[in-house]
Amino acid sequence: MEPRQLGQQLRRLREWHERTLTEVARQVGISKALLSLAEQGKRRLPFKVLRHLLSLYGASFAMLGSSVCPVARSAYGGQVWQGTNLLAVVTDRSLQGSVLRLLRPVQSSEDAEWLELCLRAGSQLPPEGYWSFPTPTNGIAIDGNLLVEMPGDELLIRSGESFHIRAQQPHCYRNYLSTSIRALLVLQHAVL
Repeated sequence: MEPRQLGQQLRRLREWHERTLTEVARQVGISKALLSLAEQGKRRLPFKVLRHLLSLYGASFAMLGSSVCPVARSAYGGQVWQGTNLLAVVTDRSLQGSVLRLLRPVQSSEDAEWLELCLRAGSQLPPEGYWSFPTPTNGIAIDGNLLVEMPGDELLIRSGESFHIRAQQPHCYRNYLSTSIRALLVLQHAVL
């Protein structure tokens, strides 16, 4: 996903909701100039700000990523999609080199999100604190050991092990290793 494409989609969402730059910028806690530059594809936004902005519009990263990345090939009865790295459009330096790849298109909030998570050594997602989703999350560690931290608890998932996080459970994903790790995440509904 390129910043220019993301910016066009953000502008369309804002205009569809009949909101002004000033109004939206104030609500998400950024300057009008930064929002304008983001909509022009000239600046990227911090992960937290982009999530807040999409929530304000009732959209998700997955729906946005699906709308700007077309199907690579299609055949009768099926399709192949290259996926898109949802972290490619954020500014957070702590996430550089990490990937949150949407593995299949999501057209509505009722679709499941299939995500490949690749965290570089010493990184965490989200970059600060925890996040929680209104839907359960299932996953499997593919390469390396994934640490899922929750307030007052943690869960170490070794390569090949699967896990489940209940709906509304605050959590974050951490890589404490000196090498990158990979995991597959499936959210029952598009909420990221």
